[in-house]
Amino acid sequence: MDGCFPVFVQSDSEGRFGHDCPACGSYWRSGPWPAVCPYCAAQAPGHQFLSKAQLRYVSYYCSVLQEALGGADGEVKIDMDVVADATHSDEEKPAFYVSEQSQQQKFSCVACGEFNDILGRFGYCSRCGTRNDMADFEGRSIPEIRDRLKAGGTAENAVRDGVAAFDSVVGQYAKQLVSLVPLSKARKSRLERQRFHDLAEARSVFKNCFDIDLCAGMKDADIQATALAFHRRHLYEHNGGEVDQRYLDQTGDTTVNLKQTLHESAASAHDLLGSLLKMVKNLHVGFHELIEPLPEPIRDFERRSAPRKGTA
Repeated sequence: MDGCFPVFVQSDSEGRFGHDCPACGSYWRSGPWPAVCPYCAAQAPGHQFLSKAQLRYVSYYCSVLQEALGGADGEVKIDMDVVADATHSDEEKPAFYVSEQSQQQKFSCVACGEFNDILGRFGYCSRCGTRNDMADFEGRSIPEIRDRLKAGGTAENAVRDGVAAFDSVVGQYAKQLVSLVPLSKARKSRLERQRFHDLAEARSVFKNCFDIDLCAGMKDADIQATALAFHRRHLYEHNGGEVDQRYLDQTGDTTVNLKQTLHESAASAHDLLGSLLKMVKNLHVGFHELIEPLPEPIRDFERRSAPRKGTA
């Protein structure tokens, strides 16, 4: 194309590339061709996500190349020894120096396989736009709680930690829905203030606002047991596990008495964790029906991951 120059941009030592979002200004690392900001979900062609350091390098490269093409015969030199020296120097870096910065949370997208390195724990895949909350909940939060329980931790703590982790991850989805889906002022205000410790209320909010049923496919008995565990979690967190009048009024639980100390079984705690995972998966699916990922990277990953004919 007239007026354009090809520019080679090198990866860091891990084969990753830094990117800056033109919409929110945030930085992350991933592969060379992002399409979605992992923080604000802004979409753009890959070249618009060049990092500030990459833009300085490209600008300098083009300037030197134009000068060489338009000047007298001679030699134009970029001393790469200067780049190497700058790596270990605190002085101002040369214009052609590009250095990427490792962030906090490294994850590979379960939908398209892309590597991402972001600040914070939760975000979108920068290649396809699939959020990592559900994969993190399934692959990290739930296994960690189960491991503590198997190692001798109390079932009461497992209930408390499970519901707290659920509240955290559901809050992340709610925050993104508030940001990206048009809502009335009343619904937006309600979601911004909402906590998700009460299952009936949380289920109502997502169903009424977004037509997402957190408990889709769950048995009534499991829903009731999970709802009761949400109320018990409050007692374990704030009342030492001792039954108060508020718990009795809200749950109608006739199996316990006022001031009785509650206890859980390991089996019931594991059942609860399984139910929490089902609800987060329902939310993840419903979320991405509204905020659709990019299909091309996902289809490409599925093709590359499919077993070849003639192989086991």
